[in-house]
Amino acid sequence: MPENVKTADELQTRLVANHFNEWMGLKIVGLDEDKIEITMTWREEMISNPKARVTHGGILGALVDVAADFMIAAKAGAPAPTVDMRVDYHRAAMPGDLKAVGRIVRLGGTFSTAEAEVFDGDGKMVASGRGLYFTGALKKQVKFLARF
Repeated sequence: MPENVKTADELQTRLVANHFNEWMGLKIVGLDEDKIEITMTWREEMISNPKARVTHGGILGALVDVAADFMIAAKAGAPAPTVDMRVDYHRAAMPGDLKAVGRIVRLGGTFSTAEAEVFDGDGKMVASGRGLYFTGALKKQVKFLARF
């Protein structure tokens, strides 16, 4: 296994070092060669419209981005900057915890592509998406971060 591959515990520490991710209550609950699974603890502040009581699309988009990016981090050693991202919304996400599953499409030397799906508590897909990430500087970044 390459030395830059990260464990779920190492990734979890890095994940919640970002205060927004910590606020969302993100937790890595599964990691293997093919996918990462991240749960989100729902909060009342995540409502988009108080009358409709649905989760804001920005929260769903953030989950897509984090799950895709942290699957890259698992293989490449660190999260990578998002260059481009697309999110499709499949149904309203009612209040409740969510789970995102991220997978790598292509891990490249300069750019990498990963995708993620977001599921509600009943296992229904509420959103999915794909991102392009700049992985060209990760070797330098990983060496730099290892000093701290």
